[in-house]
Amino acid sequence: YNGKVKTPSVTVKDANGITLKKDVDYTVKYASGRKTVGNYAVKITLKGNYTGSKTLNFTINPPKCGLSKLTAGTKKLTATWKAQKSQTSGYQLLVSSSSKFKSYKKVTVKSYKTTKTTVSKLSSKKYYYVKMRTYKKVGKTTYYSGWSSAKKVKVK
Repeated sequence: YNGKVKTPSVTVKDANGITLKKDVDYTVKYASGRKTVGNYAVKITLKGNYTGSKTLNFTINPPKCGLSKLTAGTKKLTATWKAQKSQTSGYQLLVSSSSKFKSYKKVTVKSYKTTKTTVSKLSSKKYYYVKMRTYKKVGKTTYYSGWSSAKKVKVK
């Protein structure tokens, strides 16, 4: 998501691997909107020497967000980030003692207005890694951004 209408490029090839020409061998029709988070259809209709049509989908995900600061406490840590106000319902954080996030604690923040959260019940004197992503609920479907880079902190 970046606030602009998305128009993904389409390449159509025939059975022999020859690339077809747009508006000569096929037409492309995009769904309306394509500006907010969600799933959108693209219909490709063949014409001329070719027949048939196919509908494909593409997804617009919410914008990424990153951690601003991690603060260590006694058996807890506090994560702070900048609020992502557009096209975001909330945030997800992963907290792990492994940099590869093999086992983790998942924390969901349900409001996009919230800019910090505290994770408690951690082991003292251990390093913890934290990464986060945004999510947006559209109807019954939830769309996620990519994960931010991980930051680490040593819990007191």
